[in-house]
Amino acid sequence: MEFAEKDFEMLDRCPWCGSNRFKTEYETNYNCEVVKCIDCNVLFAQKRINKTGLEKYWKNYLSQVHVADEILTEQREHMYRLEYDLIDNLIDKNKQNKILDVGCSSGKFLDLFNDNGYQCYGVEFGEEAAKEASKKYKVWYGVFSDLDIQEKFDLIIFRGVIQYIPNPKKYLEKAISLLNEGGYIYITSTPNMDSYCSKLFKGKFKLPVSITDFTGFTPTHFIEYFKTMNLKKIEEHYFYKETPYANVEEDILLVAKAIELKKQNKRIDFKSPPFWDNMMSLVFKK
Repeated sequence: MEFAEKDFEMLDRCPWCGSNRFKTEYETNYNCEVVKCIDCNVLFAQKRINKTGLEKYWKNYLSQVHVADEILTEQREHMYRLEYDLIDNLIDKNKQNKILDVGCSSGKFLDLFNDNGYQCYGVEFGEEAAKEASKKYKVWYGVFSDLDIQEKFDLIIFRGVIQYIPNPKKYLEKAISLLNEGGYIYITSTPNMDSYCSKLFKGKFKLPVSITDFTGFTPTHFIEYFKTMNLKKIEEHYFYKETPYANVEEDILLVAKAIELKKQNKRIDFKSPPFWDNMMSLVFKK
Protein backbone atom coordinates (compact mmCIF):
# COMPACT_ATOMS: atom_id res chain seq x y z
CA MET A 1 0.00 0.00 0.00
CA GLU A 2 1.44 3.36 -1.07
CA PHE A 3 0.48 6.60 0.64
CA ALA A 4 0.77 10.24 -0.44
CA GLU A 5 1.50 13.12 1.93
CA LYS A 6 -2.20 14.07 1.92
CA ASP A 7 -2.89 10.72 3.61
CA PHE A 8 -0.99 11.68 6.80
CA GLU A 9 -1.47 13.71 9.95
CA MET A 10 1.01 14.76 12.64
CA LEU A 11 0.50 14.42 16.38
CA ASP A 12 1.91 16.82 18.93
CA ARG A 13 0.22 15.16 21.92
CA CYS A 14 -0.09 11.65 23.28
CA PRO A 15 -3.29 9.98 22.00
CA TRP A 16 -3.76 8.26 25.38
CA CYS A 17 -3.14 10.93 28.04
CA GLY A 18 -2.81 14.17 26.05
CA SER A 19 0.72 14.98 27.24
CA ASN A 20 3.06 16.93 24.96
CA ARG A 21 6.17 15.43 26.57
CA PHE A 22 7.75 12.51 24.78
CA LYS A 23 11.06 11.09 23.60
CA THR A 24 12.00 9.40 20.33
CA GLU A 25 12.35 5.60 20.39
CA TYR A 26 12.94 4.80 16.71
CA GLU A 27 12.04 5.88 13.17
CA THR A 28 9.90 3.84 10.81
CA ASN A 29 8.83 4.19 7.18
CA TYR A 30 7.63 7.49 5.68
CA ASN A 31 9.99 9.32 8.09
CA CYS A 32 7.72 8.59 11.01
CA GLU A 33 9.20 8.99 14.48
CA VAL A 34 7.80 6.60 17.08
CA VAL A 35 7.93 8.23 20.49
CA LYS A 36 7.27 7.27 24.10
CA CYS A 37 5.09 9.51 26.24
CA ILE A 38 7.08 10.63 29.28
CA ASP A 39 3.93 10.89 31.41
CA CYS A 40 2.09 7.63 30.63
CA ASN A 41 4.71 5.51 28.76
CA VAL A 42 2.46 4.85 25.76
CA LEU A 43 4.34 4.45 22.47
CA PHE A 44 2.81 6.26 19.51
CA ALA A 45 3.53 7.26 15.95
CA GLN A 46 3.88 11.01 15.59
CA LYS A 47 3.16 10.72 11.88
CA ARG A 48 0.26 8.46 10.98
CA ILE A 49 -2.34 7.95 8.29
CA ASN A 50 -5.37 10.24 8.61
CA LYS A 51 -9.04 9.57 7.79
CA THR A 52 -8.30 9.52 4.05
CA GLY A 53 -5.37 7.17 4.57
CA LEU A 54 -7.40 4.93 6.87
CA GLU A 55 -10.17 4.53 4.31
CA LYS A 56 -7.60 3.67 1.65
CA TYR A 57 -5.74 1.22 3.90
CA TRP A 58 -8.78 -0.71 5.15
CA LYS A 59 -11.03 -0.57 2.07
CA ASN A 60 -9.86 -3.89 0.56
CA TYR A 61 -7.65 -5.10 3.41
CA LEU A 62 -9.62 -8.35 3.70
CA SER A 63 -8.70 -9.75 0.28
CA GLN A 64 -5.37 -7.97 -0.24
CA VAL A 65 -3.83 -8.76 3.17
CA HIS A 66 -6.00 -10.58 5.70
CA VAL A 67 -6.72 -13.77 3.73
CA ALA A 68 -4.06 -13.41 1.03
CA ASP A 69 -1.66 -15.88 2.67
CA GLU A 70 -3.20 -19.34 3.18
CA ILE A 71 -0.70 -20.41 5.85
CA LEU A 72 -1.20 -17.24 7.90
CA THR A 73 -4.95 -17.64 7.54
CA GLU A 74 -4.78 -21.20 8.92
CA GLN A 75 -2.59 -20.05 11.80
CA ARG A 76 -5.01 -17.23 12.60
CA GLU A 77 -7.92 -19.67 12.70
CA HIS A 78 -5.96 -21.77 15.20
CA MET A 79 -5.57 -18.64 17.31
CA TYR A 80 -9.31 -17.96 17.07
CA ARG A 81 -9.92 -21.28 18.83
CA LEU A 82 -7.40 -20.54 21.60
CA GLU A 83 -8.81 -17.07 22.19
CA TYR A 84 -12.40 -18.31 22.03
CA ASP A 85 -11.73 -21.00 24.63
CA LEU A 86 -10.15 -18.46 26.98
CA ILE A 87 -13.20 -16.18 27.08
CA ASP A 88 -15.82 -18.93 26.76
CA ASN A 89 -14.56 -20.50 29.99
CA LEU A 90 -15.23 -17.26 31.87
CA ILE A 91 -18.74 -16.43 30.67
CA ASP A 92 -21.96 -17.34 32.47
CA LYS A 93 -23.72 -19.94 30.28
CA ASN A 94 -27.07 -19.61 32.10
CA LYS A 95 -28.20 -16.83 29.76
CA GLN A 96 -28.14 -16.24 26.03
CA ASN A 97 -25.18 -13.93 25.64
CA LYS A 98 -25.07 -11.13 23.08
CA ILE A 99 -21.60 -10.29 21.82
CA LEU A 100 -20.15 -7.49 19.73
CA ASP A 101 -16.86 -7.91 17.87
CA VAL A 102 -15.36 -4.47 17.17
CA GLY A 103 -13.23 -4.79 14.05
CA CYS A 104 -14.87 -8.10 13.16
CA SER A 105 -13.37 -8.33 9.65
CA SER A 106 -15.31 -10.98 7.70
CA GLY A 107 -16.80 -12.49 10.88
CA LYS A 108 -14.57 -15.58 11.14
CA PHE A 109 -13.96 -15.12 14.87
CA LEU A 110 -17.68 -14.53 15.40
CA ASP A 111 -18.40 -17.86 13.71
CA LEU A 112 -17.02 -19.75 16.73
CA PHE A 113 -19.36 -17.89 19.06
CA ASN A 114 -22.32 -18.30 16.74
CA ASP A 115 -21.70 -22.05 16.50
CA ASN A 116 -21.88 -22.23 20.28
CA GLY A 117 -25.14 -20.38 20.79
CA TYR A 118 -24.07 -16.76 21.19
CA GLN A 119 -26.00 -13.92 19.54
CA CYS A 120 -23.42 -12.27 17.31
CA TYR A 121 -23.00 -8.68 16.12
CA GLY A 122 -20.09 -6.83 14.56
CA VAL A 123 -18.55 -3.46 13.80
CA GLU A 124 -16.17 -3.03 10.88
CA PHE A 125 -14.39 -0.04 9.33
CA GLY A 126 -13.20 -1.82 6.18
CA GLU A 127 -15.85 -1.66 3.45
CA GLU A 128 -15.06 -5.02 1.85
CA ALA A 129 -14.88 -6.87 5.17
CA ALA A 130 -18.08 -5.25 6.47
CA LYS A 131 -20.00 -6.42 3.40
CA GLU A 132 -18.70 -9.96 3.86
CA ALA A 133 -19.54 -10.12 7.56
CA SER A 134 -22.99 -8.64 6.92
CA LYS A 135 -23.92 -11.76 4.98
CA LYS A 136 -23.99 -13.63 8.30
CA TYR A 137 -24.47 -11.08 11.09
CA LYS A 138 -25.82 -7.64 11.90
CA VAL A 139 -22.80 -5.42 11.28
CA TRP A 140 -22.44 -1.69 11.75
CA TYR A 141 -20.09 -0.13 9.20
CA GLY A 142 -17.98 2.87 10.18
CA VAL A 143 -16.15 4.45 13.11
CA PHE A 144 -17.29 2.62 16.24
CA SER A 145 -17.28 5.65 18.55
CA ASP A 146 -19.54 7.58 16.11
CA LEU A 147 -22.12 4.83 15.49
CA ASP A 148 -25.67 4.95 16.81
CA ILE A 149 -26.00 1.52 18.39
CA GLN A 150 -29.04 0.92 20.58
CA GLU A 151 -28.24 -2.67 21.55
CA LYS A 152 -26.62 -3.74 24.83
CA PHE A 153 -24.09 -6.56 25.02
CA ASP A 154 -22.71 -9.13 27.45
CA LEU A 155 -19.32 -9.32 25.77
CA ILE A 156 -17.47 -6.78 23.61
CA ILE A 157 -14.32 -7.93 21.82
CA PHE A 158 -11.33 -5.96 20.55
CA ARG A 159 -9.25 -8.59 18.76
CA GLY A 160 -6.09 -7.17 17.16
CA VAL A 161 -7.79 -3.80 16.90
CA ILE A 162 -6.93 -1.34 19.66
CA GLN A 163 -3.47 -0.47 18.28
CA TYR A 164 -5.02 0.77 15.01
CA ILE A 165 -7.51 3.18 16.56
CA PRO A 166 -6.76 6.94 16.35
CA ASN A 167 -8.64 7.70 19.62
CA PRO A 168 -8.54 4.48 21.66
CA LYS A 169 -10.22 5.83 24.79
CA LYS A 170 -13.26 6.94 22.74
CA TYR A 171 -13.68 3.35 21.55
CA LEU A 172 -13.30 1.96 25.06
CA GLU A 173 -15.75 4.50 26.51
CA LYS A 174 -18.24 3.57 23.80
CA ALA A 175 -17.81 -0.12 24.60
CA ILE A 176 -18.39 0.45 28.32
CA SER A 177 -21.57 2.41 27.56
CA LEU A 178 -22.92 -0.54 25.52
CA LEU A 179 -21.99 -3.18 28.10
CA ASN A 180 -24.56 -4.81 30.34
CA GLU A 181 -23.86 -4.93 34.06
CA GLY A 182 -21.77 -8.03 34.66
CA GLY A 183 -20.60 -7.96 31.04
CA TYR A 184 -17.05 -8.42 29.75
CA ILE A 185 -14.59 -6.50 27.58
CA TYR A 186 -12.04 -8.76 25.90
CA ILE A 187 -8.83 -7.25 24.50
CA THR A 188 -6.77 -9.89 22.72
CA SER A 189 -4.17 -10.38 19.95
CA THR A 190 -2.68 -7.07 21.07
CA PRO A 191 1.09 -6.39 20.99
CA ASN A 192 2.57 -6.00 24.46
CA MET A 193 5.09 -3.16 24.54
CA ASP A 194 6.22 -4.30 27.98
CA SER A 195 7.46 -7.58 26.50
CA TYR A 196 11.16 -8.39 26.39
CA CYS A 197 11.20 -8.54 22.60
CA SER A 198 9.52 -5.16 22.21
CA LYS A 199 12.14 -3.51 24.40
CA LEU A 200 15.04 -5.35 22.75
CA PHE A 201 14.03 -5.12 19.09
CA LYS A 202 12.20 -1.75 19.18
CA GLY A 203 11.42 -0.95 15.50
CA LYS A 204 12.27 -4.55 14.56
CA PHE A 205 9.64 -5.91 16.94
CA LYS A 206 7.35 -8.24 15.00
CA LEU A 207 4.40 -5.84 15.43
CA PRO A 208 5.96 -2.40 15.95
CA VAL A 209 4.20 0.92 16.25
CA SER A 210 4.12 2.53 12.81
CA ILE A 211 2.12 4.81 10.51
CA THR A 212 -0.70 2.23 10.48
CA ASP A 213 -0.26 0.59 13.91
CA PHE A 214 -0.70 3.86 15.75
CA THR A 215 -0.23 3.06 19.42
CA GLY A 216 1.66 0.61 21.61
CA PHE A 217 0.30 -0.37 25.03
CA THR A 218 1.35 -2.37 28.06
CA PRO A 219 -1.11 -4.37 30.20
CA THR A 220 -0.86 -1.67 32.87
CA HIS A 221 -2.41 0.94 30.57
CA PHE A 222 -5.62 -1.07 30.26
CA ILE A 223 -5.67 -2.30 33.86
CA GLU A 224 -5.35 1.23 35.24
CA TYR A 225 -7.82 2.70 32.74
CA PHE A 226 -10.56 0.14 33.36
CA LYS A 227 -10.07 0.48 37.11
CA THR A 228 -11.00 4.16 36.82
CA MET A 229 -14.12 3.06 34.90
CA ASN A 230 -15.06 0.53 37.62
CA LEU A 231 -14.24 -2.56 35.58
CA LYS A 232 -12.21 -5.32 37.20
CA LYS A 233 -9.51 -7.36 35.50
CA ILE A 234 -10.44 -11.04 35.76
CA GLU A 235 -7.99 -12.62 33.31
CA GLU A 236 -4.53 -11.86 31.93
CA HIS A 237 -2.93 -14.32 29.52
CA TYR A 238 -0.03 -14.40 27.08
CA PHE A 239 -0.31 -17.05 24.37
CA TYR A 240 2.96 -18.37 23.01
CA LYS A 241 3.95 -22.03 23.33
CA GLU A 242 0.44 -23.25 22.47
CA THR A 243 0.28 -21.10 19.32
CA PRO A 244 1.04 -22.25 15.76
CA TYR A 245 3.75 -19.58 15.55
CA ALA A 246 6.02 -20.90 18.30
CA ASN A 247 9.31 -22.64 17.57
CA VAL A 248 10.82 -22.42 21.04
CA GLU A 249 14.45 -23.37 20.36
CA GLU A 250 14.75 -21.32 17.18
CA ASP A 251 13.00 -18.35 18.78
CA ILE A 252 15.37 -18.41 21.77
CA LEU A 253 18.38 -18.54 19.44
CA LEU A 254 17.15 -15.48 17.52
CA VAL A 255 16.61 -13.52 20.73
CA ALA A 256 20.09 -14.53 21.92
CA LYS A 257 21.53 -13.33 18.61
CA ALA A 258 19.81 -9.96 19.07
CA ILE A 259 21.14 -9.67 22.63
CA GLU A 260 24.67 -10.29 21.40
CA LEU A 261 24.29 -7.62 18.69
CA LYS A 262 23.03 -5.15 21.28
CA LYS A 263 26.01 -5.89 23.55
CA GLN A 264 28.33 -5.17 20.64
CA ASN A 265 26.45 -1.91 19.89
CA LYS A 266 25.50 -3.32 16.50
CA ARG A 267 22.21 -2.84 14.69
CA ILE A 268 19.60 -5.59 14.98
CA ASP A 269 18.67 -6.08 11.33
CA PHE A 270 16.02 -8.81 11.58
CA LYS A 271 12.49 -9.05 12.95
CA SER A 272 11.81 -10.42 16.41
CA PRO A 273 10.46 -13.97 16.57
CA PRO A 274 7.28 -15.02 18.35
CA PHE A 275 8.14 -15.13 22.06
CA TRP A 276 6.80 -15.16 25.60
CA ASP A 277 4.70 -12.08 26.48
CA ASN A 278 4.77 -10.64 22.94
CA MET A 279 0.97 -10.65 22.69
CA MET A 280 -1.53 -10.00 25.47
CA SER A 281 -5.07 -11.10 26.18
CA LEU A 282 -6.96 -9.25 28.93
CA VAL A 283 -10.52 -9.65 30.19
CA PHE A 284 -12.37 -7.02 32.23
CA LYS A 285 -15.76 -7.32 33.93
CA LYS A 286 -18.25 -4.54 34.58
